[in-house]
Amino acid sequence: MCESSDKSCLCSAYIDKASDTAEQVILIDSQLNSPEGLAIDWVHKNIYWTDSGNKTISVATADGSRRRTLFNSDLSEPRAIAVDPTRRFMYWSDWGDKAKIEKAGLNGVGRRVLVTDNIEWPNGITLDLLNQRLYWVDSKLHSLSCIDFNGSNRKVLISSVDDLSHPFGLAVFEDRVFWTDLENEAIFSANRLNGLDISVLAENLNNPHDIVVFHELKQPKAPDSCELSPQPNGGCEYLCLPAPQISPHSPKYTCACPDNMWLGPDMKKCYKDLPTTSTTVLASTTAASRTASTTTIATVIGSANNTAEVILKAVSEATITTPSFHLPSTTSILIDTEITTGNSNLSQHYANNDQGFDSTVTAAVIGIVIPVVVIGLLCMGGYLIWRNWKRKNTKSMNFDNPVYRKTTEEEDEDEIHIGRTAQIGHVYPARVALSLEDDGLP
Repeated sequence: MCESSDKSCLCSAYIDKASDTAEQVILIDSQLNSPEGLAIDWVHKNIYWTDSGNKTISVATADGSRRRTLFNSDLSEPRAIAVDPTRRFMYWSDWGDKAKIEKAGLNGVGRRVLVTDNIEWPNGITLDLLNQRLYWVDSKLHSLSCIDFNGSNRKVLISSVDDLSHPFGLAVFEDRVFWTDLENEAIFSANRLNGLDISVLAENLNNPHDIVVFHELKQPKAPDSCELSPQPNGGCEYLCLPAPQISPHSPKYTCACPDNMWLGPDMKKCYKDLPTTSTTVLASTTAASRTASTTTIATVIGSANNTAEVILKAVSEATITTPSFHLPSTTSILIDTEITTGNSNLSQHYANNDQGFDSTVTAAVIGIVIPVVVIGLLCMGGYLIWRNWKRKNTKSMNFDNPVYRKTTEEEDEDEIHIGRTAQIGHVYPARVALSLEDDGLP
């Protein structure tokens, strides 16, 4: 950050010539209020910064030619920011009413809070990329703490009013951690693992704010997905931002547009801001789609095969500037430009139609299901009544014939007798003895 014409700006310069204002190149000098934190993505050649006045976090190309606001909500006093291009995440501190430390992808997706407890005025933050640790100083709690990149394994390394009177900037390199202190007007260092061996590196400084360690090990190499794409700049018309690899199906990068523009259906081209006057809207609705209200649609131009071509007339016509989008069910609509809110709110119109359609479907389902259930219950009730009546009206008669009454002993004897006299298997005829004399045989 630098000062130019009594206003804030983002500048660049060679390290050995940074103190010479003539060597400073202004990158961004508009729409800045109070820029505080600044971080460089050395892989994808983008810069990220926080603005506590605008309460925003933004990104731009290294030359400042293209910029985009990534976050403008749930920010109170965004302060420091650090980036990890190898894993494609960024981290920042916020010392507002609800102090916190957050992270998100370098393209602004996957935002989540890492620290909210026991934190008051988090100022400087820094990353240990090798060990995947985040360090921060708290100028109200006079502490230096660290967590891993997922927000767990929290540890307080130093808690000292003397050595951390009002810490501001923070950096880490190898086994040392470094910080600036505004009240002590000095730069301190300590062991990054246990917070011991605190030493003063420089004293009698004039408002030492941020601190940066320059070394090739601080900037590990990583592939630039935007440059590896077959198309220049990843095929993006404006900004190509690296996407965090949250899952195997995560994209390598996403395209972004300026704050007053939005991506088209191909997710690469940008479309200009919506005009203030209504222009042409072309809609195609099938027979199963919802009927549009005549208060919103000015003219129905005809139909063929149950398909209506609807055109909304406007004061002036313009070229196509917005992407197409698809409505639920079988309705599809192609918007050329926005319908002015004062004339007709197209999205609200279709939202109301959606609600009416859903209500109709629900009523139809209820009208069919309830009678079927009632008829089923009646049938089951009738069957149970008939079964009960039949059981009560069925008479049975028992006969007791003394002739066939037998005692247990008699039955046993009969069984034994039958067993003795029964013939099982084939019965051969009895043998007959023949006399040789009778036959007259010699």
